[in-house]
Formats: sequence, structure tokens, C-alpha cells
Amino acid sequence: WLFDQLEGPLYVDDWEKRDDCTVVEIPNDCIGYITGARRAALGAMEEEWGVLMFFMNKREDGGKGRGGSEKLIIFGDKRARRGAELKVMSGVEAKNPGYFTRGIREKTSSEKGFDTDRMIFKDDELS
Repeated sequence: WLFDQLEGPLYVDDWEKRDDCTVVEIPNDCIGYITGARRAALGAMEEEWGVLMFFMNKREDGGKGRGGSEKLIIFGDKRARRGAELKVMSGVEAKNPGYFTRGIREKTSSEKGFDTDRMIFKDDELS
């Protein structure tokens, strides 16, 4: 896939059926921010979390319309993917406040093993 990116847009067929990837919708106005100059920001997150990430779209989806989004696919083990996903989501929230958090509620998981809980913090509870 790394070298295929040089040829043009990539798309991983049947990614929904795979258990080694996570997909995050990134709004078009945040893609450059998440990617960084010469892929520096994306590469730093890949190194930090030990994952492989790239934007994917089908060739026929070529046009980037205003207000649209692209899929960022993240490959790696479950914990690493979740860490990278949360870091990407945080970056999107910094550039486009409320994109992921608007209307969010607290959630405590009852799953066995690895999962994520959500806690709502007030502005004065953050540093």
C-alpha cells in the first residue's frame, strides 16, 4: 500500500470486514492539518503508536467537495489503533471544535478486555 499511494488514490476493499484496521472520517478542512507538511504529523503519530495510516478513497470519489470528508484508515493492533484514533480525533477537534464531541455523552464500558470509557470535563477541569 505504501508504494501504491504514489500511483494515486488507494482504497482497501472490504475494510469493514477486517479486524486489523479502524477508519475515521476526517473533514476536508482538517486533512492538511492532520497530515502535516510532507506527511510529518501523520508520520509522527504512526511512529508514536506503531501504526500505519493513510487516507483512502475510491477513484470515482475523486472530487473533494466543500464540507465533505475523507476516510483515514489506521492499521495496527487494537490498543495502538485506538490511541492513534483518539490523537487524530483530538487534532480534528482542535481545528474544527465539536466535530466529534457535539452531543457526546458519558459512557462506561462493561466490555471484558480493552475498551474506551467517555468522561465529560468542564473547561475549568482541563489544563
